[in-house]
Amino acid sequence: FFGGAKPAPAPVVPPPPAPKPASFSFFGISSPSSVKGAKAAAPKGAPKAKAAKKVVPKKRSKTSGTIALNKPDEKKSGGFSFFGGGAKAAVKDNIPVLTRFAQNPDGSITGLISNSKSFRTGTRITTSPVPKGAKAGMVVRTKSGSQYRLK
Repeated sequence: FFGGAKPAPAPVVPPPPAPKPASFSFFGISSPSSVKGAKAAAPKGAPKAKAAKKVVPKKRSKTSGTIALNKPDEKKSGGFSFFGGGAKAAVKDNIPVLTRFAQNPDGSITGLISNSKSFRTGTRITTSPVPKGAKAGMVVRTKSGSQYRLK
């Protein structure tokens, strides 16, 4: 009973591997065999399977996954925009910029200033007189010597 020979345990045979489920992908490809030109490796000695149906990927829309706040054909009004959308490239000089400006009868210009060391952005200022006929896109010099880019 206590010191006798033990019976030999039955050999353990591992079960055959289960087929793998299709893998998950964010890009719409579920397995390597569905990739164009890729061939799945078959185990040696396995019978050849019939040709699988050709997988045709779904057509994707040409829009991105982001949220558009303005329609692309709408004219932008200069309002709020996420990530600086639609902002034109800034000129990399130190000339102050006047926007929403008007030339006064005396030749001075009143407008909102930005890119200035002396004034906060958005402050309404009036310059010294400049030559008549100032238009957007010009850089004007006042009689006192200051320069302003008009936008």
